[in-house]
Amino acid sequence: MHDMAYDPIHDEIIVPQFFAFAILTFAGDADGNVAPIRKIMGPSTQLKNTHALAVDPVHGEIFVPGRHGDNRILVFPREADGDVAPIRILETDTTPGRVAVDPVHNLLIVSGGPGLHIYDRTASGKAKPLRVITIPQDEGRRRTGLLAVDPASGMIFAKVGGGGGRHETGDFVGVWSIYDDGEVAPRWTIGLGILKDTRGVALDIKNQSVIVTDKTLNSILTFHVPEAF
Repeated sequence: MHDMAYDPIHDEIIVPQFFAFAILTFAGDADGNVAPIRKIMGPSTQLKNTHALAVDPVHGEIFVPGRHGDNRILVFPREADGDVAPIRILETDTTPGRVAVDPVHNLLIVSGGPGLHIYDRTASGKAKPLRVITIPQDEGRRRTGLLAVDPASGMIFAKVGGGGGRHETGDFVGVWSIYDDGEVAPRWTIGLGILKDTRGVALDIKNQSVIVTDKTLNSILTFHVPEAF
């Protein structure tokens, strides 16, 4: 299993299944060896090695990025079940690393390479991004990855990987606005000099904190950054 998502409105956990080419949805209070309440799987889905997803609980949609040269993002209804086709497909101009949805401003944020690509939430086909944030390449080759967004403030929290190996303290979480465009330095930098191999980024908006998991450190780190919220 890879990145999963939680739907706080419907109290559901949505999980990508890499080897089964599937998306599994469980009840929020699921415990033990229980079957999913819904399962998106089959040739019509066009899913392959599903590794990440994002859920829009407001508009009831699931966004699934491709990988290994597949630059598409497949969109499914939240309640889809079985061998169902996507309701729309967005062909991005980068191989998408991760996606995040801002249902307040109706935006889809896509990480990939050294940039953050911001699309209209309902974009499909070969639609161009509304804005592209390019990360300054200060030291070595930096790439964007994991994403989280605070819809209330319009702030994007993105993992930025350093040019070194996983045992070097080159990772950080950068914070940008959904209105940033072009080559823009992050408004705030979190965890630089500490993080080595970031594997998860989540927001505790109520407590104005960013929660980061790091594989090399074998730790879950919480950063209190009220200025970024």
